[in-house]
Amino acid sequence: MSKVKWMAVEFTPNENQVGMSHSWSAKAVVDNVITNKQLAEKVAARGISRAAEIKMVLEEVANIIFEEACENNRVQLESADGVLVTIAPKVSGSVSDATVRANPEKYGGAQTATEEMLTADMLTWGLSAQVGTKLNKQFALSKQAQKVKTSTAATEAAEEPQNGGENGQNGDNGSGDLEG
Repeated sequence: MSKVKWMAVEFTPNENQVGMSHSWSAKAVVDNVITNKQLAEKVAARGISRAAEIKMVLEEVANIIFEEACENNRVQLESADGVLVTIAPKVSGSVSDATVRANPEKYGGAQTATEEMLTADMLTWGLSAQVGTKLNKQFALSKQAQKVKTSTAATEAAEEPQNGGENGQNGDNGSGDLEG
């Protein structure tokens, strides 16, 4: 069973964060980033092909994912078990009644936000990645969690391993789930 690490993070609201309260939340601690080269070596070790060839394929897949997202497409990576991960364009931006009232010159004295007031120059674009539901559940069931100290999160481990409890089974860090 693999061990995944987590730590507790404290949140204390400042005077501007009205309605928010002091809390603690769990945060995953990642030890390493696995590169294309390392992935290629792992695939090659399974006897599928040579690491250099696999690395080139992975780099091309990454380039194609980027290109497809730029063409407004959702890219879905799958295994025999279903959807592994989906990468797609995401956008955020808004206009509120409060913003409209605070800028009467910009919005012609209007008091209510309208769809037409939300323009392309107000948008922020990025990419989103969502983990498939089946993979997420498999991960949650196959891991063994280990709490680490907040001051030395990546190096010092607490003594007791913990299996995800009622709130520890998800572990998606807000990435969202997809049917798979």
